[in-house]
Amino acid sequence: MLDIDLFTVVAEIINFLVLAVALYFILFKPIVKRMDENAKRRAELLTTAEEMNQQAEDNLALIVGRLDNLDKEIEVHLENAKSLMQAESEALLDATKTEAESILIDAEKEVVKLQQQGIEDFHEKLVNGILNISKQVLTQTTPAEVHDNLVNELIEKIWDMGKQDMHQVRTVRDSLTERTPTVRVASAKALTPDQQRALIRPVSALADRNVNMEIDVDPDLISGIRVHLGDLIVTNNLAVELNNLKTDIAKLIDESLQH
Repeated sequence: MLDIDLFTVVAEIINFLVLAVALYFILFKPIVKRMDENAKRRAELLTTAEEMNQQAEDNLALIVGRLDNLDKEIEVHLENAKSLMQAESEALLDATKTEAESILIDAEKEVVKLQQQGIEDFHEKLVNGILNISKQVLTQTTPAEVHDNLVNELIEKIWDMGKQDMHQVRTVRDSLTERTPTVRVASAKALTPDQQRALIRPVSALADRNVNMEIDVDPDLISGIRVHLGDLIVTNNLAVELNNLKTDIAKLIDESLQH
């Protein structure tokens, strides 16, 4: 039979319990405390990580939303820009069309003007050509008697003026500033001495004083004479008559071209 010392056993148990308590407070409690702290730290880190993850997800969602809005804004801006460009293009096209129409209208007016000017120039040249030809023909074919008759008619005209138109007579006399005025005569042909004497008498009577007479031969008169005394000019020649027909000739040409 085993000889067990109860006191020893109790002492050992007490020693063990004391050792266990000592180990608990010395070794295990700090370890447990550190483990609790580590667990708490891990929990905090996990919570922080989850919060950061949530924040990241929220930020990502916000970024995605902004990107979606940005896409929509870009589309709106592009659409507005497209509409603006289209409106500007249409406005530019309308302005260009209006300018082109204006240029076309001006061009048509200019063409009509040039055509009219061309027609008028042609008529002018044609009329002048007819007058020049007529002048040449008259110069070559008009008898000397026609010239003499035109000179005599002008002399009679000056005599009649002195008798019938006293207002004209006073006007002529008032325009004469020289004591012995000069009457300038242009004649298609040289005047004979008798014609010169016949002409100077009514001119002197008209001037109410003696006059000097200068005579120039001017073939352009065709036939006839022109007298210039002071403010008075008296003509009786075929050149004037032919020039007076210029309007009638132009009218006849227009009527002929229209038909």
